Amino acid sequence: MMNVVVMGAGAVGGYYGGKLAQNGESVYFLVRKRRYEQLKQRGLNIESIHGNFSFEPNLIVEPKEVEQPDLVIVALKNYHLEGAMPQLEELVQQGAKLLPLLNGVEHLDLFIEKFGKENVLGGLCYIESTLNEKGDIIQKSPMQDIIFGPLTTQDSSFLENIEKMMKDAKIAVTLTEEILAEIWKKFIFITSLSGITSAVRAPIGVALEDEVTQAFLRNLITEVYKISQARQVEISGDMVDTVMERLKSVSPDLTSSMHKDLKKGLPLELDSMHGYLLTLGEQYNIDLPCLKAIYALLHPYKNGQN
Repeated sequence: MMNVVVMGAGAVGGYYGGKLAQNGESVYFLVRKRRYEQLKQRGLNIESIHGNFSFEPNLIVEPKEVEQPDLVIVALKNYHLEGAMPQLEELVQQGAKLLPLLNGVEHLDLFIEKFGKENVLGGLCYIESTLNEKGDIIQKSPMQDIIFGPLTTQDSSFLENIEKMMKDAKIAVTLTEEILAEIWKKFIFITSLSGITSAVRAPIGVALEDEVTQAFLRNLITEVYKISQARQVEISGDMVDTVMERLKSVSPDLTSSMHKDLKKGLPLELDSMHGYLLTLGEQYNIDLPCLKAIYALLHPYKNGQN
């Protein structure tokens, strides 16, 4: 059995870590003090379309509290990464591999530079989950997918053990050798979804119902795709059509975590997503008017309103 450390017991880490713990896996939730006190008092409560459950999580506040960590599921917001780096470094020094489930791409460059490719897996998730005012996890759509894979040569048995562990916990998981392409596919999807829903302050259906806004959305997707091609990411040439069709196929009530954070007055992952793309646009001399518009409209709220 693996020793799994979940860094961040929020809407993503709490959900997946909870599924693993419920299935009997050895899971440690490494959390900050405020979340520690909240979970100590209430327990971890998950209300999900896949089944509700509650349990007392194994909480830790320091990496040294877990012996021989094997895998760290990193499920933080990007703006919390800098503060978490010393703890991640300690866990890697103890032998753990990192599996980030963060939005975006920039964090991979940071992890690889700091810890080496051999200690980092590529990963992403598709899930619509949030925390309510009590800190409980609410997950209302069928999506609960994890896609992961190696960034360099890895022990195949280790990867297969992760895959089996997640499948046994009824998590929809895919192990792939093309993880960088999958990460960029998700990045194109999530930057477009988060940008448009946050800008119009409404779920995706509102943007798709309006002819002008839908055209803007398509142009936004196209801009992100152009950057992926400048980065020489091997993804299909019909990616813009694929993302548009996927957005049209989801519930019109689907929104993004960025839009939810905006409504709650919380900080936004704006710099690590749209801001990062604008930086790449400058690097590759690509004009990005739609991304610039999204970034400008949301910039006053990037640090939250609380």
